[in-house]
Amino acid sequence: RKESSAASDVYKRQTLSSVCIRKPNQLNQDRLIIARSFINSLPHARYMGMRIDEIGTGFAVMSLPYNAIVNGDITEKSIHSIAISGLIDTCGGLSVLAHKLQPLETATMNLRVDYLRPAALNQEVRARAECYYISDSVAYVKATAEDNSSRDPIATALGTFAIIKERIIS
Repeated sequence: RKESSAASDVYKRQTLSSVCIRKPNQLNQDRLIIARSFINSLPHARYMGMRIDEIGTGFAVMSLPYNAIVNGDITEKSIHSIAISGLIDTCGGLSVLAHKLQPLETATMNLRVDYLRPAALNQEVRARAECYYISDSVAYVKATAEDNSSRDPIATALGTFAIIKERIIS
């Protein structure tokens, strides 16, 4: 019961504080607005405590701190693999929106995540995603997730995201 109360407290803090961006001086104003809007539109990102660490042309770096909500095993205190997948997916979507072609919207079509090892105990996980190509309607992304415990990544991922480049008004 104490754990669900802690989870509720984290959710309240995240929804009230909007989005945490650790390096705002590295962001231009347009990308900052896009990033905040994107994260605020995703309740799971706020609920789990995802943070945007960095955003640039076609790439994003996000982190997920260890907390009771994302715990995979209460005795081990490590972030669950599903939470890591969510972080990778969210970071991938943000990298698409930060691409130089500036699509208006995106949605995950396919995401393959290869887990290489479990997350370290009591550590945050960081994801870095790069949107390396956009066709007429699909964006292609590669991503990695890592922590501070090893040079080896926790997971690698490849994904495709549907995009909308412009609004059609009829």
